[in-house]
Amino acid sequence: MPKFEREIEIDAPVEKVWKVITDPNHWSQWFPGVEGVSNATSASVGSIVEWTSTGQTGSATIVKMEPMKYLEILTQMGDDKDSHVFKLKPSGGFFGLKDDECKVEYTLDTLMGGGILGNFVAGGNPKDAMRVKKTMHLLRKLVESL
Repeated sequence: MPKFEREIEIDAPVEKVWKVITDPNHWSQWFPGVEGVSNATSASVGSIVEWTSTGQTGSATIVKMEPMKYLEILTQMGDDKDSHVFKLKPSGGFFGLKDDECKVEYTLDTLMGGGILGNFVAGGNPKDAMRVKKTMHLLRKLVESL
């Protein structure tokens, strides 16, 4: 299962970042592949959101969440499944004393099989690596603009 990871610093407190990533109504502005959402309610473990991309409909299930720290979402469109894990940590100020910024780690796991050869081929996939980079850039831009 190839994984793609990226870490960024967002100039906003953890609470603000958490509010954005757990609100499915914001997902079309930053979440990878999501062009629109429907059936969006408050985020809680087990909640399912329907999303669209290039005319197709998929689902996103919140698998695990630890408020202000950890969010895991499983997306599926057809047979394609991806795991999205976000870890948040307060940072900023002198030795982290002010905590007015948020460090976000994002891991995309494409959940594809194929053994060693499949992992080798998919692990070097620049499309997924760029998708992760773009996701983090868009998230930072959105949070800092609110």
